[in-house]
Amino acid sequence: MTTAGSAVEALRRTLLEEMDSGTLAAGTRLGSERELATRYGVSRGTLRQVLATLESAGLIRRVPGRGGGTFVSHPKVERDLAEVHSLPRLLARQGYDAGTRVISTLMTTPSDRVRTALALEEESLIVTVTRLRLADGRPMSLDQAFFPVDRFPGLLEKPLGGSLYELLAREYGVEPDDAEEVIEVVHATDKEAAMLSISVDAPLLLVRRVTRDTDGRPFEYSKDLFRSDRTKIRMRTPARDIRRTTDDDSNVVELWRGEESWTG
Repeated sequence: MTTAGSAVEALRRTLLEEMDSGTLAAGTRLGSERELATRYGVSRGTLRQVLATLESAGLIRRVPGRGGGTFVSHPKVERDLAEVHSLPRLLARQGYDAGTRVISTLMTTPSDRVRTALALEEESLIVTVTRLRLADGRPMSLDQAFFPVDRFPGLLEKPLGGSLYELLAREYGVEPDDAEEVIEVVHATDKEAAMLSISVDAPLLLVRRVTRDTDGRPFEYSKDLFRSDRTKIRMRTPARDIRRTTDDDSNVVELWRGEESWTG
């Protein structure tokens, strides 16, 4: 490794150690390039290389404007597939300020996929709720949830900006018991990129979920688009469930590159 390369790596490790130890806590505003170069004893060229690497990894973010600057980002939000939680509760547990913007609501007939997932009759209607979810004021995910109208009459008149699970439990006595999720890697369309503040074709995690109540009845089918630069997935598999062959009753998580549009 060249001397310049050694300096870049040494500074990168120093900044990572300070982030891990809390010396550079999430939300900390870093100084100017001149101040940082002086503090760490490196050239501004070396500093720029390291900051570009950290920004690409989502560890720092640059905010333009008079009140902007370079800030230490939160770590990625962790989604544990072994638990069923509302996103606001998940974000709060990890120290984020959760927010929601309702993009659209609609009552319509379901597609074949949604009808099958929710075990609906041919003439059934569904409510569709599309929302933008925020973490610390920044776009985190774009969520689209489908609910059967006959189970949740008047849902569109309810406040839909908070946790829908808490709303359904409070207003209809329906609580989630388990969920089956399938994960795909997709690319952001123009519309999705604009709403999530990312570049077109940026990778996204598409999580399709069927949620069942305590009686085993499906009551929600959803499609959640998570920014891959802000999300990581955790899975836990008990050793007793690991088999050399796939049985009919085994739990399967699929991770693959999908071509279907999320909005289709």
